[in-house]
Amino acid sequence: MDNHYDLVVVGGGINGCALARAAAVRGVRTALVEKHDFGAGVTSRSTRLIHGGLRYLESFQLALVRQSLRDREALLRDHPGQVVPTAFILPVYRRDSRPPWYLAAGLALYRLLALGSELPPHRQLSANETLALVPGLDPQGLVGGFEYYDCQAVYPERLALEMALQAEESGARVRNHSRVTGFLASGSRVEGVRLSTSRGSEELSSRLVVNAAGAWVDEILGLLPRPPARRLLTLVNGAHIAVQDFPGSPRHAVYHEARSDRRPFFIVPWRGLYLIGTTETPFDGNPDRALPADEEVRYLIDETNDLFPEADIGPESVLYAYCGSRPLLRADTVKLNSASRGHAVVDHDRTDGVQGLLTMAGGKLTTAPSFATEALRNVERKLGLQPRRGRLQRRSRDLEAVPARLARTYGPRAAEVVRSLNASPELARTVAENCDTTLGEVLFAVEREKACTLGDILLRRTGLAFDPSYERSWAERVAETVAPVLGWDGARGEEAVGEFETELAVTLAREWRPIAHTASRIPLAS
Repeated sequence: MDNHYDLVVVGGGINGCALARAAAVRGVRTALVEKHDFGAGVTSRSTRLIHGGLRYLESFQLALVRQSLRDREALLRDHPGQVVPTAFILPVYRRDSRPPWYLAAGLALYRLLALGSELPPHRQLSANETLALVPGLDPQGLVGGFEYYDCQAVYPERLALEMALQAEESGARVRNHSRVTGFLASGSRVEGVRLSTSRGSEELSSRLVVNAAGAWVDEILGLLPRPPARRLLTLVNGAHIAVQDFPGSPRHAVYHEARSDRRPFFIVPWRGLYLIGTTETPFDGNPDRALPADEEVRYLIDETNDLFPEADIGPESVLYAYCGSRPLLRADTVKLNSASRGHAVVDHDRTDGVQGLLTMAGGKLTTAPSFATEALRNVERKLGLQPRRGRLQRRSRDLEAVPARLARTYGPRAAEVVRSLNASPELARTVAENCDTTLGEVLFAVEREKACTLGDILLRRTGLAFDPSYERSWAERVAETVAPVLGWDGARGEEAVGEFETELAVTLAREWRPIAHTASRIPLAS
């Protein structure tokens, strides 16, 4: 196989996958490589919202909010079923730092910046109307509220996967479980990357490399013969907990400021559970092994109980907790309020004298489409290519005949999944009695979605491991199902289950207990 490309994209998170797709559609000969799996990093460890960033208005990041709102509409249009409109209730209390008039003005500006959006407009609510929608709220001091709309992506990791698959369909070479171990270089020019894969080492030569490794971009830059002296990123961990239905739990998503430190937090219905987050904690450890600290989980529990007095949730209520290391553009201040939530394309020829290398630094889940477009303009300029139009292979957006669970998971590929399940009654059998995922979906993940490990299948294709009923026997059943396709014998299947249990332990903290950390972790207001 020819291993020479115009462009190699390092990193299969949402931004790297979006760039690979955009480049391949434009006819750029592209390779996308990811050390783990598509969307396995920060993309899968977010609050799972596609939003404009209402709170960024306070720091006058109007351009970022406007771009985020445009990208929200693009993702809503291009990923039907996977990105869905969601109503948020924003209660207002007498003790809050932001009075109703202030929030009304902010929401009006938010709506103005979203000009052309098809989402319903916001509306102001009286205290009684707010309680009618969310009866479990603390009524003491409640003066009213607002209802407004943003979007939710139940599986943002599958958005990254979909973009990677679309890149491949447009001509890109797409590889997960392919770790970059070094750069190919001639003098001060980068000419490709060196990979480590399950099949051994490999080299990909290219005219240009884009480092899109998210929270790991500084780690990738450390592989250069002369690494930059200054890091590009400040990492900030955002912790989340998942709990089951609790007394007074809302049927709407709720967005409010925490009483202890005034920073915003969400309580969002998700997969029949409630996802509660987030925190902002400086982090200087390994993002591969980032797990919430005990004080972060306690913070989220306490704030939920303050807002919903009858909830009475405790550490034992936490089904699991997770966190992701958000890659913010480097902030020199201890306070992160002023740190940019935007992004930048860094040309290392200008900053470090290294030719043939760009880095996508910063960025957020929602702005992946526009970040990819900006990066592609730089790629075309560096390669001397004339911008050209391309067209994605379009799938049907009509999901009315598709079961809601499949539409939410597979989006534009849902109809293809339904056809595959209808091919045999055996494929429609579920993995276990108390789960909905079928054996056909497990095989679909391996045969058509580049799943190579049980983590790929259980965490990032089907979401089985997020089910509160998950047990080891599910992984064993999945291993038996995919063994003939992946060429596993009994011993390899048992080994795969053990590897998955290890991965699960560093992804989701299932039995909550204090976790010791060596990195600095100091909660900050944002």
